[in-house]
Amino acid sequence: MLENLKIAIAEKYIQQKFAAIALGMNPGNLSKLIKSTPEEVDNLRTTTLNNLKKNFPEYNLEWILGKSDIKYLSDLPENHPAVQVKSNSKVLGEIMENEMVSTDDDGNTKFYEISPGVYRMKVPLITETAKAGSLTGYADAEYLEDQEYIYTTVFKYHKGRYRAFRVVGDSMDVDRRTTFVHGDIIIGREINREFWKSRFHTHKYPFYAFATKKDGIIFKELISHDVEHGIVTLRSLNEDKDTYPDFKLDLEDVSFVYNIVKREVEI
Repeated sequence: MLENLKIAIAEKYIQQKFAAIALGMNPGNLSKLIKSTPEEVDNLRTTTLNNLKKNFPEYNLEWILGKSDIKYLSDLPENHPAVQVKSNSKVLGEIMENEMVSTDDDGNTKFYEISPGVYRMKVPLITETAKAGSLTGYADAEYLEDQEYIYTTVFKYHKGRYRAFRVVGDSMDVDRRTTFVHGDIIIGREINREFWKSRFHTHKYPFYAFATKKDGIIFKELISHDVEHGIVTLRSLNEDKDTYPDFKLDLEDVSFVYNIVKREVEI
């Protein structure tokens, strides 16, 4: 069984169904791939291997296949064949001044092409100081000039306004495949206020970040949405419900809503 592939999926895509979409597979075929025996791994088609390399570019493919203990390409020696191949493109995370830069329709998301069909998306990282500041102002261009940014790997241009947040505490930390630990970076896409009166798509995006007017940024699993009254019910993944009980949040007390689309694990 490809246990390391399961780890990479959990780290990069949070849920297996999202990884299946990225890999162009149905969930059943991805489950079958994960359950591959060593003999089946040795006979994987080149197209499958290339697909894994494309969607997990920062990982050592040999590690994903259970044939190496070295997890990341950046940790391989410079003379390793995988590193030599990678050097034909650009190192992930390194943005050169002469690289192509593009923005989405709103002009606020920057993309850098690092190799054909592979891009780095520049996303503002909302720091802890935003909690104490004006939440209605942290999205302003003047505020963002002083913000940190993270770069995440994508394979197409994405429309919309994206923000990154750092997970703080253990309320979303649980001993399961889907977990968020202290220090993880989560990336969210803003949901325009005009869509708050429609039910949020929790079947596709179960996790949300809410920039509240009183309590700062709240990151939880959304378990129900009362559209008529504008009330959402939120849940922590931590199973200690005495410390982290479910609670309701009135969207009247919210400045921004982001559905979480990706996680970057702290290394």
